Amino acid sequence: MIDVQIEPSIFDDYPSFRRGLVLAVGIQNRGPSSELEAMLDEALAKAAADPIDVKAHPLLAVWSDAHRRFGSNPNKFPPAHAALLKRVQKGGVRLPFINKVVAVMNYNSIIDRIPVGGDDLVKAGNVLALRRARGSEVFVPLGSPEVRENPDPGEVIYVAEGSGEVMCRRWNWRNGHGTRITEETEMILMNIDGLGEESEKTAVSTRDRVARLLEEHCRARTTVALLSPLRPSFSFEV
Repeated sequence: MIDVQIEPSIFDDYPSFRRGLVLAVGIQNRGPSSELEAMLDEALAKAAADPIDVKAHPLLAVWSDAHRRFGSNPNKFPPAHAALLKRVQKGGVRLPFINKVVAVMNYNSIIDRIPVGGDDLVKAGNVLALRRARGSEVFVPLGSPEVRENPDPGEVIYVAEGSGEVMCRRWNWRNGHGTRITEETEMILMNIDGLGEESEKTAVSTRDRVARLLEEHCRARTTVALLSPLRPSFSFEV
């Protein structure tokens, strides 16, 4: 059983917030995928050809406002999807192909301009929560396994409750190292976050595309769900 929870106070402060969930098991994440690489290259080309103002566009501005509300500076610590879009809109940028699941995440973040992220569930454990930090949790930044940090009290974090390990700081700013998705990953939970106008429609649409791509390119078996003020938690049978 995998229990996924969102602290009710987050929905109190951000009532339009919706989190789409994709549980994917039996993933085959090894090796290249020419199809996914071509899709990602096409998304990069479109982003460069039709750039947006990452500070003013409604899909991004709503997240900057959300970060400010819990005390984080989005200019210093931008949401990951905003930083990604800013990077690829410059043109001539080619993202490294890390693995198939990461390619699916990047592709959907770019084309829908919303946060899409995930974690290796074998490493994360059985209880995952988006909640306010107490300050005692531990964060090891992606790519820096020698670093240990504590989040700021009140910061919105995504945490593996069994270990207290932070999987993502500042809601959707930076992922943790311990639950990163590698070629050996066989089971993941993907998060697709919507905020602002038509957030539920957007989160559901992207969620379902993510599930389809994981099935088609990683041979995964998927289960989807949606967290909202009316349903702040969900339990997956695995």
